[in-house]
Amino acid sequence: MTYNKLGFAFTGLRTISFAIIDKAYKKTGETNLMTGLGFGLDIDDHVVTCNTRFSFEKKKDQPFLILEVQALFEIEKDDFLNKVKQDDNTYLVAKGLAVHFAVLTIGSARGILHAKTEGTPYNEFLLPTIDVNNMLEEDVIFEF
Repeated sequence: MTYNKLGFAFTGLRTISFAIIDKAYKKTGETNLMTGLGFGLDIDDHVVTCNTRFSFEKKKDQPFLILEVQALFEIEKDDFLNKVKQDDNTYLVAKGLAVHFAVLTIGSARGILHAKTEGTPYNEFLLPTIDVNNMLEEDVIFEF
């Protein structure tokens, strides 16, 4: 199925986790940013969730700044039943729509990170622009 216009609303935003780990932070050295992206589905409420996780590291596998955010996107009921739900009882979120949800979620995470670190030395760590098209290679399909 090709992606057609689909009615949805950005209905919620949750900070799943946020942590500053002072003892893992060093002022010198390269900073690495680890990123994660995932999707979930609530069939009963017609909601697609997009989850992003970011961790800034100075030492390998020892993050000093962690942020995980979940955004909720409610799909119009008719669109959910006629476009997201497939004939084989799978659920499809077309790549273009999934990328859009991810861009909105990452942008929100960027603001959350700024707000939570404002006035601290950690405010210098920003989420860079991220090419979500390269992170998502294909449509997101849920099988139950």
